[in-house]
Amino acid sequence: MAEDKRNYMNHKIVIDERENITVNGVTEVLSFDEEGIMCASDLGLIIIRGNNLHIGRLDLDARVLTAEGAVDAVEYADGPVGGGGIFKRLFR
Repeated sequence: MAEDKRNYMNHKIVIDERENITVNGVTEVLSFDEEGIMCASDLGLIIIRGNNLHIGRLDLDARVLTAEGAVDAVEYADGPVGGGGIFKRLFR
């Protein structure tokens, strides 16, 4: 059986009153606009959906992303990043 080597200890998502979100473990922001933020994390691709989303802080050394706006959903997506496939499905 393959051992899972993902770093769960440094990964946390906190949503405060659906207006502020903090994500720990972010390694890269792949795409963002007012309706969505797509970022790579220690545990895979994370998609934050909402309205009037704005990145308040991005510290890749500390691996922390904070954003403000109306947070409607957060989801993890599996699959390869790149090639446009997942981007086409998520941001139509």
